[in-house]
Amino acid sequence: MKRKIVVSLMILMFPMLVGCQKETMTLKTDSVTVEYGSSISVKAEDYLKNEKDFLDKIEVAVNAENEKEKDYPKVGEYEVLLKYDNTTKKVKVIVKDTVAPKLEIKDKYEVEYNSKLDQKELKANDLSKTTVTLDDSKVNYKKTGTYKATVIAKDDSNNETKKEIEIVVKEEKKETPTKKSNTGSSSSSSQSKKSSSKGSSSANSSQKSNSNSSSSKSNKYSDVGVGDSIEVNDDPNSYYEFNDGANWSSGGSFTPPDSWYDDYYNK
Repeated sequence: MKRKIVVSLMILMFPMLVGCQKETMTLKTDSVTVEYGSSISVKAEDYLKNEKDFLDKIEVAVNAENEKEKDYPKVGEYEVLLKYDNTTKKVKVIVKDTVAPKLEIKDKYEVEYNSKLDQKELKANDLSKTTVTLDDSKVNYKKTGTYKATVIAKDDSNNETKKEIEIVVKEEKKETPTKKSNTGSSSSSSQSKKSSSKGSSSANSSQKSNSNSSSSKSNKYSDVGVGDSIEVNDDPNSYYEFNDGANWSSGGSFTPPDSWYDDYYNK
């Protein structure tokens, strides 16, 4: 009879003992990785295996601050703290940047002869600071043609993107000589000016000679012949146009060299 009473008491007490036990937090993992640009989760179910009713009682805290003017933290390591009653669990959170920059460039660029490609035209998009460089070592900017070059974008986490492009060097621009118009008029005008200059210089030479001798002697010492070049000081007041402005002429003064007088008086 006593044995039956003891067994009955144990059966009644077992459910009471089970109900008094506290549920404990069970971690899914002690470390998680988050891609840079994403926020760190503060949901208990992302870190614990427990049932939903229990998870609602968990307090979650993260020791990470977002970057300035952004809604996510910078690359680094952080901790998520899970609290229930007097118990605390920790989960390490690693923020990594594994995404390479995205190049925003064209497949082909044209440049002027002997002018390099402006690297300001080469851009990349990324969450972190990115450097864009151009490998144009195989491009001869002094020779017309199409060449291959490589654009490289690298961010602060050393994620890198490369893309091959074409650089077309245009033909060299050569200056075209300016064509002179009214060639006939210019030639006629030049001939008239030359004739006028010779006529004026001959007249002045004759006047100088007449003051010292006869016109026959003056002709004897005249060195100016047809086709010779002499320096004449133009007289702007003697400018004259004819043939409806197609031709023009002007006069001037001419001073004979001293040798002319020396030769004349020494004879």
